[in-house]
Amino acid sequence: METINYLLKSATIIDPKSIFHGKKRDVLVKGTKIHEIKKRITLNEPYIEIKSKNLHICPGFIDIHTRIYEPGLEFKEDFKSGLNAACSGGFTGIVHMPNTNPPIQNSSDIISIFKKNENNIIDVYPTGSLTKNMDGKEITEIYDMKQNGAIAFTDDKKSIDNAMLMQIAIEYTKQFNSTIMVTCYDNNMCLEGQINEGKMSTMLGLKGIPNIAEEIRIARDIDLTEYSDGKLHFSTVSTKKSFNLINKAKKKGVNISCDIAAHQLILFDEMISDFDTNLKLFPPIRDKKIIKEIIKQIQNGTIDVICSDHSPVEIEKKKCSFNNADFGMIALETTFPICNTVLKKHVSIEKIVELLSVNPRKILNIPYPKIEKKKIANLTIFDPSEEWTYLEKNIKSKSKNSPFINKTFTGKIIGIINKGKASLNN
Repeated sequence: METINYLLKSATIIDPKSIFHGKKRDVLVKGTKIHEIKKRITLNEPYIEIKSKNLHICPGFIDIHTRIYEPGLEFKEDFKSGLNAACSGGFTGIVHMPNTNPPIQNSSDIISIFKKNENNIIDVYPTGSLTKNMDGKEITEIYDMKQNGAIAFTDDKKSIDNAMLMQIAIEYTKQFNSTIMVTCYDNNMCLEGQINEGKMSTMLGLKGIPNIAEEIRIARDIDLTEYSDGKLHFSTVSTKKSFNLINKAKKKGVNISCDIAAHQLILFDEMISDFDTNLKLFPPIRDKKIIKEIIKQIQNGTIDVICSDHSPVEIEKKKCSFNNADFGMIALETTFPICNTVLKKHVSIEKIVELLSVNPRKILNIPYPKIEKKKIANLTIFDPSEEWTYLEKNIKSKSKNSPFINKTFTGKIIGIINKGKASLNN
């Protein structure tokens, strides 16, 4: 295969681990590696030039919660459409959730995901389900899946009620330094819940999901992690008390981390006043005050990662009554734009890269692609100051369930480079 040269002109390099961090340089990529980094590069051979008014590059983003429903539910999203959306959103890697049909729960399932995607520009990191059939009753063949490349274990949005089973899982996975990811809530307190419990749920006559449903489960799982001297990652944390519990436990030295979804920076429950089913999300979007709290918890380091929480839903399950609609929204293409638009006044671009690129690798033990000469080229290319509008016709996902269609953002993904290939947005 012919090697293509990619020349990134006057790119600001955002990589806290690189000697070039914060510097503006020409960067030449040849094949799979960074060939040269200089103030000015002149080439006598053919190349593709990548430029923008305010070109930035960083180690490729990794999304730690992507749902691609292959096998079994490809009508929502398959690998082709889902990975195209990831490309468009600036991700060079995605962590594939196991809630397919049947779930990803044995070593052959893990091997199959790698085989399907070995030639794709996106790195796909499969997770295995923590319990058989994701029913919370019996632990899966975790070690076999780990040996075949499972990056973590999770029952995704299904919270595990059985504390003994949870404690055994934490004890077991610590023996081979693997990560369990959990979405925390008490199932009995969430039955038939539709939106955040509060003024809006009362006004709209919808059953609420209370903050405490999350908080008591997070408190339990922190205690179990401390008791087992294990490791745990909390997904899409959504309340002030939950963040404070996590912050306090971190200060005590408990080995935990947490993420939020990008939409939690911009959505709040009062927006549901017209029953827009694209705002039916789990955990539910909380009241407006939580946004300031989330920004504070990003600034103080409690929140380690921002994910997409990409959850495609077919049109029939969104164009219906609110009570009958499925939870979820597509999000791979809007994650960075939301982060940049909301956070640019509050944190540095370096912090945003840390949340999308550096910390996901640290938590999941994924090798870090430093931006230096002769290193592997795994790059996200973006312009943090370009304004653009998210249009339905440009959505790469099969599903179109997003509340952000026709919204203008600041910060545009220009493309990615990975595995000797480039994918550039128009």
